[in-house]
Amino acid sequence: MTSPTKKRILSLVNLERGTLLWGLFFLILSSVAGLVYPQFVRWMVDHVLTAKDYSLLNQVVLGLFIALSVSMIAGNIRYYLFTLSGERIVLKLREQLYRSILKQEVAFFDFNRTGELMSRLSSDATTLQNTVSVNISQALRNLAQVVGGFGFMFYTSWKLSAVLLIIIPPVGGLAFFFGKKIRGLSKQFQASLANSSIVAEETISGLRTVKSFVQEQNEARRYQTVLVSALSLARKRIYVIAEFMSLAMVLGVTAICFVLWFGGREVIAGSLSTGELVQFLLYLFVVAIGVGSLGNLYGDLMGGIGASQRIFEIIEREPAFPDTGRTLASVRGEIEFSHVKFSYPTRTDIEVLSDLSFKIKAGQAIAFVGMSGGGKSTIAALIPRFYDPTGGRILFDDQPVNELKPSWLREQIAIVSQEPILISSTIEENIRYGKPEATDAEVLEAARSANALEFINRFPEGFKTLVGERGIQLSGGQKQRVAIARALLKNPKLLILDEATSNLDTASEHLVQDALKILMKGRTTIIIAHRLATVKDADSIFVMDGGRILQTGRHEELALDKDGLYFKLLQRQFNEPI
Repeated sequence: MTSPTKKRILSLVNLERGTLLWGLFFLILSSVAGLVYPQFVRWMVDHVLTAKDYSLLNQVVLGLFIALSVSMIAGNIRYYLFTLSGERIVLKLREQLYRSILKQEVAFFDFNRTGELMSRLSSDATTLQNTVSVNISQALRNLAQVVGGFGFMFYTSWKLSAVLLIIIPPVGGLAFFFGKKIRGLSKQFQASLANSSIVAEETISGLRTVKSFVQEQNEARRYQTVLVSALSLARKRIYVIAEFMSLAMVLGVTAICFVLWFGGREVIAGSLSTGELVQFLLYLFVVAIGVGSLGNLYGDLMGGIGASQRIFEIIEREPAFPDTGRTLASVRGEIEFSHVKFSYPTRTDIEVLSDLSFKIKAGQAIAFVGMSGGGKSTIAALIPRFYDPTGGRILFDDQPVNELKPSWLREQIAIVSQEPILISSTIEENIRYGKPEATDAEVLEAARSANALEFINRFPEGFKTLVGERGIQLSGGQKQRVAIARALLKNPKLLILDEATSNLDTASEHLVQDALKILMKGRTTIIIAHRLATVKDADSIFVMDGGRILQTGRHEELALDKDGLYFKLLQRQFNEPI
């Protein structure tokens, strides 16, 4: 276990210090009571059976009953306390991991797929949960049995104990050697499980596409392939653990047989009583069982450490854009790009924006049009600082965006995208997402202004209607109007409409356009569109291609330039001379 990982686990364990200390108390009580019973057996063999004393027999059996009862009851309390602490620890760990994931910059999610992150939240956290709860509890109990049992063995016969000490170095060496292999295989196994989660998440989230192309069998085979890969790693890990256990058991059996031979000679010679030999053997079995269990738990522990390293990689990761910086006392909503260059982190060899410069004044409605891949949506991603430009700078109200606090900056901006994402909750909760503290009257007014009230009232549950996963229970136009209501409630200074009406039919588009006009009033608005009919009323249109602005002007001016790209786009869309 690496030092940072160890410190992280210990810091989590420290949060449950009180409960764990009580668990440790009952662990010691259970272990001590469990180690007493061979003493009663020795007393019975050496004294009760020899004297044939019924009174002494009753006392010895009663003492044995009390010792075993205390051991079991204390053991159950120990299990409860350690397991409860483990559940709490992993709950806190999951919360830390989730918060850390949410803090990461957008580029982080370009490199880490959703399925892999879900695997770390579920599979890895569950593996670690077993490590910090049941496994640690059992490991401490078995360790107490081994140490206590060996202490009593040494007290009973130091000669026999000294013989057993010979096998400890080989067992320790085996544990170190196999533990390293098990830890590596466990980490690979968790990564393989993450791959299976990725495939499942992609398939389920895109189930309609899968079914429309009749790819159920291929997806099932793809999932089976990654499961087979995970099984192969699991088989290797199990084999290594079994190999370690087999070697440890061979050494253990050898030790037991040698103790029987040597102890028998000591009894015959009169150096050891029969009861003492029986007592020594019972302690030997206690120690052997403890060592065997520790070996088994050691494999699980290495698996937990492998999973924890994957979790702490994210928890320890500092986001590229920490939520620190300045805020402005008043906001106008002006945007300026100055010689901006940009390439996505996942494809740094392709420059999406090239020396881009423009300025948008407060209250203006500016449209960006052009061919697909021209960089329009990239502009929409750079303004709220989802990414930083690779060259040049972006200003918000004359202040560099990278000097402003990201969360504050995003509070000033609302984005209505081509495919708005709704949370799997009610319509009311989705609208209130823009301003959680909003009153019912404000939510109602936002819905009315967004032309959403007419369809909301048609639902039997009204605002309490569940929208389903990603808003699947609503039509495209309904989802857009809920998204507009959400943006209205936020009351931003800057509005970004990224293909907000491109997927709608004519009737829905008309309703959404009316809602957008209300939303745009008094706000700086950036419109990104392929459908040129939606940008005719913009104060200015920027025509883009290849990451550069080729033309700038109003619709009427650009439509007259027959050599310009805007004119060609109009011809393609309307299929007639302009």
